[in-house]
Amino acid sequence: MLANQISSELTEEGNPEGLRLLPLGGLGEIGMNLMVLEYDTEIFIVDCGLMFPEPYMLGVDIVIPDISALLEEKDRIKGIILTHGHEDHIGALPFILPQLKVPVYGTKLTVAMASRRLEEHQLLDDCELCVVGPGETVASENFSIEFISVVHSIPQGVALAITTPAGVVVHSGDFKIDYTPLNGEQTDLNRFAQLGCEGVDLLLADSTNVESAGYSASEADVKKAFAGLFSESSGRIIITLFSSNLNRIQEIIRLAHERGRKVAILGRSLHNNTQIAREIDLLQIPADTLIDIEEINSLPPDKVLVITTGSQGEPFSGLSLMASNNSKWMSLGSGDTVIFSSRFIPGNEKAISNLLNRLTRLGTRVLYRPVAFTHASGHAYRGELSLFLNLIKPRHFIPIHGEYRHLDLHARLAVEQGVAAEKALVVTDGELVELDETGLRRLGRVENGKVLIDGKGVGEIDSATLHDRRHLSNNGMVIIVVGINETSGEIVYGPEITTKGLIADENETIVDEVRSVVDEGLLQIPAVERKDWIEVKAVLRRATKKYFRTTLNKKPIILPVIIEL
Repeated sequence: MLANQISSELTEEGNPEGLRLLPLGGLGEIGMNLMVLEYDTEIFIVDCGLMFPEPYMLGVDIVIPDISALLEEKDRIKGIILTHGHEDHIGALPFILPQLKVPVYGTKLTVAMASRRLEEHQLLDDCELCVVGPGETVASENFSIEFISVVHSIPQGVALAITTPAGVVVHSGDFKIDYTPLNGEQTDLNRFAQLGCEGVDLLLADSTNVESAGYSASEADVKKAFAGLFSESSGRIIITLFSSNLNRIQEIIRLAHERGRKVAILGRSLHNNTQIAREIDLLQIPADTLIDIEEINSLPPDKVLVITTGSQGEPFSGLSLMASNNSKWMSLGSGDTVIFSSRFIPGNEKAISNLLNRLTRLGTRVLYRPVAFTHASGHAYRGELSLFLNLIKPRHFIPIHGEYRHLDLHARLAVEQGVAAEKALVVTDGELVELDETGLRRLGRVENGKVLIDGKGVGEIDSATLHDRRHLSNNGMVIIVVGINETSGEIVYGPEITTKGLIADENETIVDEVRSVVDEGLLQIPAVERKDWIEVKAVLRRATKKYFRTTLNKKPIILPVIIEL
């Protein structure tokens, strides 16, 4: 039982007849979404996502939730439910699923995208993936989990109505309310209203855009804006956006076809996602519209549209290479139009700003929000969140998917919409809560954290390693190589001094001074004691650290290397 793993500060006893909820990611940060639900002998997991590293996580590729709390309970886990196919909801599957070996449930597109990720890690043959559509349920002895259609920036997203003996929980997934969606999918407001009338004990709702007043724009508005921008563009059009925004990609291709433009797709993630969408008949491309990227230079500029990666300023993306005139496919210039059709993810602003400046210097017309209307969010604004709360009328409320300030604002909004203040709880990762007939309450905290993925290594990067990497990036390294006769202790080579990330290579003065410091330190050690390499290394570290601290106010990592001769 998860309640057995909570810390000694526990003040509440768990109820065997209660439903326990444990977030292990996504409540306190954007991304890394993973929610655990436990009733009696059964556990289900909702989403299994990653997040991208913070700037201080040097060399780390991705971050995933720590599922240590689940490993003792894995025999009771009945499955992982995926709400949609974004990386912050499915990206940790290749790392977590092999540890749990449970079925995975999702819509057709979500399962197809998860399959591709698992196939890349040579795991697909060992996984059980099950397609579930809106209106269908995943059932066990104590759980009935209904999939409910919602609109998001990727097709086939769902919310969940989770019925247990302890009550009914609605999990919103990522959603917005769009009355004019492009692909016919709707946020099923009728079903949510019906659930509200029947009684919902707890609502878990997406908090990403709670800071934004009003209502999010419709994808139909983006399509209309693009039609105007296309009409104004006489040269090549280059559009960069998130590769999972398949509905928008579909409309861009349709608009291009209507205007006689050929479409080329540039970027691995775009190729993968469009291929997946075409394989399941989710993306329809008119005949003779799609061309290979190498064909674009054989066409007039006004007959070309390129969809490319690079919306976040990624250094080796298709758009970044174009901006640096390093693309082997095309060179941008006057007459070309570049459209950024995505939000700027916090933390990427500087890289994106640099990319915008480089593109502008080439003479291209660069369009992005707020200069032009080029993007609509896939997450609900405050007006939509209020409507959602009023339709569902939950007895209790927990905001999910957001940093702490988002969760707090959303809880306050729920209170404004009629949820009792004591029944709107702000919960963060690792905090176990329980729902039963008496209400919702906190039980305590379960040990949790983040697992850092560096290359193919899982969990091999700890705080000490990150500290060393930050230390190296700020202060550099000094390598001291000395050859010592193993019999006499005589110095027969060196000292050879090499610095990395500390001083300019041509600064021979510093190198000579360090060499003198090392020589002096070696001479202070009697020859017979120089055979004790541990002592020699310690002396060299102390002398060199003192020199750099007093001379440059730096604390480089000192690496003495003793060669036995």
